[in-house]
Amino acid sequence: MSGPLSGAGALITGGAGGFGTATALRLARDGASVTLMGRTESSLRAAADTVARAAPQAPAVRWSVGDAAVEGDVARAVADADDTPLRVCVCTVGGGTMAPAMALSSEVLIGDFERNVVTALLGIRHSAAAMATHGGGSIVCLSSTAGAGSLPFMGSYSVAKAALEMLVKVTADELGALAVRVNAVRPGLVPTNAAKPGFIADNEELRANVLREKPLARVGTAEDIAEAVRYLAGPESSWMTGAVLPVEGGNHLRRAADLEILARHVCGDEVVDRALAGRLPDADER
Repeated sequence: MSGPLSGAGALITGGAGGFGTATALRLARDGASVTLMGRTESSLRAAADTVARAAPQAPAVRWSVGDAAVEGDVARAVADADDTPLRVCVCTVGGGTMAPAMALSSEVLIGDFERNVVTALLGIRHSAAAMATHGGGSIVCLSSTAGAGSLPFMGSYSVAKAALEMLVKVTADELGALAVRVNAVRPGLVPTNAAKPGFIADNEELRANVLREKPLARVGTAEDIAEAVRYLAGPESSWMTGAVLPVEGGNHLRRAADLEILARHVCGDEVVDRALAGRLPDADER
């Protein structure tokens, strides 16, 4: 099929997730040859089948099984995707742990940093090396509203996403001379399998807290995010690099939602109460 992305190879890390699948469909509909990377072949196959059913005229979606935090796996996935000259890489791997700062262990902080920052660094490095041989390309990373400011009870996630956004800016600055663009999308609350938003949706008070801070008072969809990724991936944004695009209902105009109810649901009242009183967790909670 012909389209704005015809002849372009595209790699999506975390490709079997909600954001990954929606992005794969959006890129494929415009002609990109998409390769999905993830740790579970059955999930990758299911995502590829979803794209094939929704866009039967699009190039067949391929997959590469591997861990986005393992350099050799990322290098192999880039090589697979570069079978059609790699022009697009979308780094969607991420996630965070809910814990008050006083109960946050160094191991959790390091783990969230690896999930959100190290995976993006590996994707950027290896895809940029391939793109440089083809005259350039576009790399898009998924950040979060947590990267824009304080999100109490999600300190490790906020730290990791803030670091990711700075990584995007620095690499965009360094790689611009190679015509490799690096940008980010900053999603707000979007129901996906990974986000597990059921408690927010079911708890009336918490849902009101979240929507109160969004001028466009609804949660987002994976398709909202995929449209933003598609813009940054394609020729329409050819003069953009180092940008972070908020797609979160205008949350950046207000403040982070109060998630204490959710923190208590996840961590337990005793952990939250001790943390808010400035007390460390009991030894058996560490």
